Amino acid sequence: MPARLASQSDALYTELRRVCFGFAGVEEKLSHGAPWFHVRGKMFAAFADQHHGDGRIALWCKATLEEQARLVREEPTRYFVPPYVGTRGWVGARLDLPEVDWIELAILLEAGWATVVPRSLAHAAAKPAPPPPRRARTDAAVAEAALARLTEACLALEGASVERGGKHATFRVKKRPFAYFIDNHHGDGVVGACFKVETGAQAGLAAADPVRRFVPAYLGPRGWLGVRLDLSRVDWREVARYARESHARIVAPRRRGRGLAALHQGAFHPKSSVGWRPMVLVEPS
Repeated sequence: MPARLASQSDALYTELRRVCFGFAGVEEKLSHGAPWFHVRGKMFAAFADQHHGDGRIALWCKATLEEQARLVREEPTRYFVPPYVGTRGWVGARLDLPEVDWIELAILLEAGWATVVPRSLAHAAAKPAPPPPRRARTDAAVAEAALARLTEACLALEGASVERGGKHATFRVKKRPFAYFIDNHHGDGVVGACFKVETGAQAGLAAADPVRRFVPAYLGPRGWLGVRLDLSRVDWREVARYARESHARIVAPRRRGRGLAALHQGAFHPKSSVGWRPMVLVEPS
């Protein structure tokens, strides 16, 4: 069997690892499904592949606010302010543009590494890079088919529209989201959809069928329920019902409770050996 051809993302990630592990004391771990490089727990770089569907394959690197401002000002198509860590001076560098200057990026990375490496390691020899951590992946064909079915169900509702962002999609009515399509969100390896349900009901619905339903990170506490779309059996009638109920909560807020009992009573329980537990992730400091 021929070896799997490396994707652009794989190739860029491999090159970034080569540079980062050229510095002493570097280790790697996954956070939110993304590889982060650190020295004794202090982060200095990350590989961001389509973060929240932003359409970029990029490096996030520790820098100063002054250096960040200079790079973004001089080359705004190549450099940007990343979310979360950008307020602390980190800078994003696109790796998916033509003619990536890896020498320039290596200098940027070394400067970031120098801010976190202790004196005892500053002049030590770098160790060989360990095998990369295993990152969760999803089946592109399964995700594409699931998005097509979900889009058909959601756009059949009055006033509904869809916005694509990388591998994810948001379905709106009256400019407000009523459904989300997620594909390997934060590296969880799941293709699914999120719908607005009665606040407080999502935990019970997820517990009733933890194979197919889950409480999504961030959205869950605000009354959202996740439904897996990548299992061998998907009840698309139930998915469409969740979409209708979520849509109705925005179009007719006064009728928010109508039909909720049906969601509890009409649940479909397929026989499946596939198990999944939602990941609880913490943003890196």
